[in-house]
Amino acid sequence: MPDDAVLRDGQLVLEQFACRRCHVSAGKGNSLAANLDSLLKERSPEEIVDAILNPALGMPDFKVNKQQVVILVNAILDGAKNKRGNQDSRYIVHFKESKGVRDDIFSKKCGACHQALTAHHGVLGVGKTGPNLSGLLSPWYPKTFKNSVEWNRERLQYWLKNPRNVRSNAGMQPVALSEAEFKQLVDILAVNQLLQLR
Repeated sequence: MPDDAVLRDGQLVLEQFACRRCHVSAGKGNSLAANLDSLLKERSPEEIVDAILNPALGMPDFKVNKQQVVILVNAILDGAKNKRGNQDSRYIVHFKESKGVRDDIFSKKCGACHQALTAHHGVLGVGKTGPNLSGLLSPWYPKTFKNSVEWNRERLQYWLKNPRNVRSNAGMQPVALSEAEFKQLVDILAVNQLLQLR
């Protein structure tokens, strides 16, 4: 039923974990990873549960409990069943971690603490102490800049100059970047507008 509590709670979990920063669900989201709307015909519910509990390379480990995974899978399958106007889109699949140090600005300056699934470079970074930054500069990333505000280029630049100017208790140190390095970082983190389905 459309107003079923399990589906309603599942939508809240889908939003809480910001699944759409990488995946399309119910026709909305970024196409950085598998389109969740295709799961209905390709995977069993048990396989979807396993994929959530044992995340692929670059996918955050949300440490979901049994109840959360059940309602999340129900919401994903319901969204796939009821999607409207969704188009299948292409995405890049990366199956193994790269060996050695990557030479991009994200890996050099952010990758020790963060990871991000990117449109053109695959998974960057090895760190798990900071939040996963996949889809950071898209409308699907959680609004965690300050006072539930969306991240954008200007806010990211302000944050990097001194995170404690935004949150007095931030554990992150300032990150010194030249204008050219910051532009490279934004290019890496940006999600191509063609990949965003609204």
